[in-house]
Amino acid sequence: MISEKEKIIYNNFLYTQRTVQNKPFRPRQNFDKISGTEEASIKKLYLFLSKYNHINYNDYFIAPYKVYGKDNYFDLQFYNTTRAIKCYSMFVKDREFSDPDNPSTIKTAKECIKFIFEYCSKHRLTLAEYKNKIEGTMPVALQHLREHRINFYTMHMLNIETQLKRLDKQVLDFIVKDFTQISNTTRTKLATSKVLKEKITKGLKIIENELNSSR
Repeated sequence: MISEKEKIIYNNFLYTQRTVQNKPFRPRQNFDKISGTEEASIKKLYLFLSKYNHINYNDYFIAPYKVYGKDNYFDLQFYNTTRAIKCYSMFVKDREFSDPDNPSTIKTAKECIKFIFEYCSKHRLTLAEYKNKIEGTMPVALQHLREHRINFYTMHMLNIETQLKRLDKQVLDFIVKDFTQISNTTRTKLATSKVLKEKITKGLKIIENELNSSR
């Protein structure tokens, strides 16, 4: 039997498959006649995505098409392979280097700010406390960067360089692959931004006020 959460995963997969081909999408409602192979793939995929719950479903399913091109076809079984995981890693890394004022980059930044607000609300933190929060020996913001819950542009605007400088560069590159390279590149790109910097500044100010007022 397919659970409700597994149905959501399947329909996210189906949505990507259909829209990539410029075809209309209609969520599948009846799973009674789903093949045994597909059911096994969905259940395995559910276990994977539940374990790594920071992975956005849409990002995971669109990644191979971004890497290999839209003329390809990727079935459910593919998404349970190491190739699919590698595609996702390549996709999110490439996205870090995107132009800061690109609409998709701005959209991602808004999602990052929303995540920070929800995390702080859940843990009853102010934005200042979030910036300084340490779990073990790692700044929590760095953990969220590693999980792709926030991106480098947002991290730069948080101004947490002091906390990060306490960690050796080799340690940073181990925690987040190619941290130094990506950080330097995105910092330079952000300096030329005419839109993103303002958007993130305003967004962080809004959630800062919201979080402070709720204390």
